[in-house]
Formats: sequence, structure tokens, C-alpha cells
Amino acid sequence: MKVYLSVPMIANRAVERAELMARAIRDSGHEVSSPWVLGPIEHSSRAVVDVFQRDMKGAEECDALVADVTEPSIGVGMEIMAAYKAGRRVILVSKKGRVVSRMLLHMDRKEALEYENEDEIYLLLRGALGAGLR
Repeated sequence: MKVYLSVPMIANRAVERAELMARAIRDSGHEVSSPWVLGPIEHSSRAVVDVFQRDMKGAEECDALVADVTEPSIGVGMEIMAAYKAGRRVILVSKKGRVVSRMLLHMDRKEALEYENEDEIYLLLRGALGAGLR
């Protein structure tokens, strides 16, 4: 299964959390279809990569989208909407007690995973994605 990992890239970036989520996706037997979120922030021209087109296409064509919504991100919200409108599975991950957009909280056809400590993310995602299943 192709899983699009959606995480804040500019403001509120949490690289270690993103890497933990990617590891849980891979260890569940799935492919992270957005590996660029784990690398350095892109500072390229439009001629090299059209971030909007790449990310919208990725979110629309994945089998599932896993989004870190612990901190607000316009880009993550746009990717969630693209996946939702394309009928994809949407899994939202957030820290307990954090304020999450009411639009996301009231969205149907989503799964919400809440963690207290970041160590819990790995097991929560493995469980949601069906550890070892392809």
C-alpha cells in the first residue's frame, strides 16, 4: 500500500516525529510515497519541481494518507482535503490535549490517533496500518 505522509514542512516542522511515523509505515509493510518530507526543505525553482502539483497528485493517488496534525499547517490541511475528496483513507495523528481544527475533528471517513508521548506514535500507527500487512 502507498501511504502519503503529510507533515508540516515550514512552520512547526518536527523531523524526528516525521521519521518515527515513516518508520511505522515501512515496518507495517507499506511504502512512504512522499519521501521528500523526510529530507531537507526544498529551495528549488518551479522548473525543477512543482511542489503543489506533486503533493496534490501524491495525496490524491495514495492508498492512505497519514497526517501529523499536532501543530497547524496549511499545506497539511490541503493534502488532507485532496486525499479526502479523492476517497482515500485518512489517518490523523495528534498529541492529546492539542487544539485540532474543528473541520478535521468533524470530518467523516477519518481515523484519529492521539498520543501522549511521541514513543506511542509508532505502535498506534502500526496498529492502524495493520502491522506486517501489504
